[in-house]
Parts: sequence; structure tokens; C-alpha cells
Amino acid sequence: LEKRKIWKEFIFIISNVGFRSKELLGIKMSEIMENPNWDLERRETDLLMKVRKENSKTGRARVCVAPVKKRIERILSSYKKIGIVHKPDDFLFINPISKERKHYGRMIMYNRLKDTLERSGLKDDLAKEGKSITIYSFRHQYACWRLRYGDVPIHLLAKQMGTSIQKIEQTYGHISNWDVSNVTDMS
Repeated sequence: LEKRKIWKEFIFIISNVGFRSKELLGIKMSEIMENPNWDLERRETDLLMKVRKENSKTGRARVCVAPVKKRIERILSSYKKIGIVHKPDDFLFINPISKERKHYGRMIMYNRLKDTLERSGLKDDLAKEGKSITIYSFRHQYACWRLRYGDVPIHLLAKQMGTSIQKIEQTYGHISNWDVSNVTDMS
């Protein structure tokens, strides 16, 4: 049960921050911090998460704002229940069977998603529509949401995701803001 809770939080974090799976799995506890300049309300929800250059696809480090504080607290609680207490140099997503405290691998998470989709029946439903979901799909979900709702300027979105403005425009240029407050008749 606790491993399932950790898995769920992994999916929700990747959907809410836009990391690549390697980047999220490679995050260490010392790379997750509060910003002391934020007001109390924001410190209750948001954290800064650093992606080391060695852990980034582009080879550039970045620090991302992440609305995931409660999720990380739940992850740490689940690990405690299975007997793992994180140290500053530990990975957030420690593989519980690793004696060296290594993080989960991408293939483990991919297989977990595949199994979840199969057992839920969603894999068949998606296949009928010619669709599939991968771990990377959650990164796309993040970008689509941010562009659709217009809550992050494109240059900040590119920085947060560790990519270029050109790549965002190339991949997601078809997405437009749709302000539902301007719609009066949905019939």
C-alpha cells in the first residue's frame, strides 16, 4: 500500500512540475528546499526543486518552483511506514529493495504504469482510440495545462521544463488559451 502511495505521488509530481522521469527520480533530498523569501501561505504549498546538470537532458542545472510540498510530505511518511528515513543525500524516490539506497529506475516506473493501465482496463480503452500513455505523457500534460490556462509565460515554462521556447512552440503551438469565463452559452 505504501509503495502504491509513493507511485501515485510520483505521477502527481511529474504532472505538476514537468520534469522528465530521469530528472524527478534523480532528485535528492538536499535539492528540495523552501524559499525563505516566500510568504507563509506559499511556503505551505510550494518548494524549490533543483535539477543537477548531471541529471538534466540538456546538461544545464535549473531550479524549479513546484507546488508539491504536501505530496513530498506524504512520500516521506510512506517511506517511514516501510522503515526508510531519508537523509539529506538520499534520493526522494529510494527503491526500497536497494541496499545502496539507489533511486527507482525509469523502467520500474514505466512497468508500473503499464501494469496500472492494464489492470484498470484503460490500456484497452486507449488502444481502441489509437492512443497510449507513457511516463513522458505526464510531462506533456503539464505543458498543455500551463499553456491552456495561461498561468505561466512561455519563457518561464521553457525554463521550468529545461527546454527551449522554440521547442515549446514547435511541440505545443496548436494549444491556445481558452477562457471559459467569456463563454455564456455552451449549447
